[in-house]
Amino acid sequence: MPDTNAPALPDTPAELLRAVRDQKQTAERADVEMMRLGVHWADLHLADPEHAEACFTSPKTFAGEGSPSIDEFCVPEFATMLGRTNDSAGRFLTECVEVAYRLPQLWGAVQAGLVAGWRARVIAQTTLDLTLEAATYVDGQVFWCANRLTPSALGRVVDEARVRFMPEAVEQALEKSADKRNVTFDTQQVSFDGTMHLEADLEIPDALALREAVASGAEHLARLGSTDTVDGRRATALGDLARRQLTLGFDQTEDTDGGDHVSAVVGVRAAKPAAPVTQIVIYAHLSADAITGLAGPTGDATGEALCARVEQAGQRLLSAEQIRQWCGRSDAQVVIKPVIDLRERLETKGYTPTAAMREHVVVRDGTCVFPWCGRNARLGDIDHIVPYDHDHPDRGGQTSTDNLAALCRRHHRLKTKGRWRYRMTEPGVFDWTSPLGWTYRRDHTGSRSTGRAWPEPGSDDSDQQHGQHDVPDLHPPDQ
Repeated sequence: MPDTNAPALPDTPAELLRAVRDQKQTAERADVEMMRLGVHWADLHLADPEHAEACFTSPKTFAGEGSPSIDEFCVPEFATMLGRTNDSAGRFLTECVEVAYRLPQLWGAVQAGLVAGWRARVIAQTTLDLTLEAATYVDGQVFWCANRLTPSALGRVVDEARVRFMPEAVEQALEKSADKRNVTFDTQQVSFDGTMHLEADLEIPDALALREAVASGAEHLARLGSTDTVDGRRATALGDLARRQLTLGFDQTEDTDGGDHVSAVVGVRAAKPAAPVTQIVIYAHLSADAITGLAGPTGDATGEALCARVEQAGQRLLSAEQIRQWCGRSDAQVVIKPVIDLRERLETKGYTPTAAMREHVVVRDGTCVFPWCGRNARLGDIDHIVPYDHDHPDRGGQTSTDNLAALCRRHHRLKTKGRWRYRMTEPGVFDWTSPLGWTYRRDHTGSRSTGRAWPEPGSDDSDQQHGQHDVPDLHPPDQ
């Protein structure tokens, strides 16, 4: 329901525009204040380079040459308070430090309200890899006109700074950028209808040849009676090219010097062709009847939603109809992983989890379980929530699925050395406590703040102590 306590909206277009202007100015002031807080947060966590073990790998130099080294462990506390990922909050802090330390004239203009904070951060993104001398040049050229500076004009100033003050770096960059060819498959952008995005930069002869081959394949599909759209037939034709290559394989012939020589000959079948199969690994959250079509159109026999997750596509959901189509294709091998009962408790003696236990944890958690982290669990570590005692295994945390969680390497190190603590209250539900006492919950719905584990320092207000009242051994760290 709409909020009946919300203020009334302006009655006329002129009043509405004034309200928009006022809100914009308020938002810009708040943005600048957030930048000031970010810079001060970094200043409060300056790192001693002689004590590198205090950070993930070494003190973090957020910005470019001339900026201070900062304890990287300060980022997660700041990130979770904002409800953002470490990478997102780290980028924000990096841009703030870059402006404050390396673009002082621009920073002064921002604090005076002459330049919007977001514009200053855009400029900071372009100067991060410049030398201090080059960054100072850019600062002097743009601080007075930053609010009306176009991206192309900014690019010209930065390029001029590189040429003037970094000629060797410019030459190296030109050498590295000589070959811009690439083919990229984006497994994180997968749609519910089973499509995946790819992009490529090819040499002109290769691109033209591929275009002709795709166009020819699309025309052939049309002659065979395909009712797909032109774009659909072109996409299918591109996949046909890949499957045809898998069928042909590559000829393996021995070189005269004893090494193997690989050659691909279009139209000639290889001596040992590769299997013409694309393997699709699926973790099904539906019954066999749903896949074979014996269930109803909207659910299986038990009324479950028809969906599954594809392992090679970032665990994204797909419809059962899409899976049925794949199962009916001779060129695709659909591997349905056995259903894992996430309520079952698995345990093993010793420190290393079994393959079945690791699979259990990966499927249960999906991603790193640190608040707002979305890194794939399969690419990370399996952590003992209560640490395993190698000297006295019977006293430490057990190697069992109710004491294991998926953490990416960054947050595994953060938990081990950064004084963050967490526990699993039920399968897939994790309560975290930061070094400063803020608490967060991560479950299958996402991440959220849950308050504090103890009152803030200097406060006698017991009402502030809410959230994880029953978390054991959570007390304020030594000051």
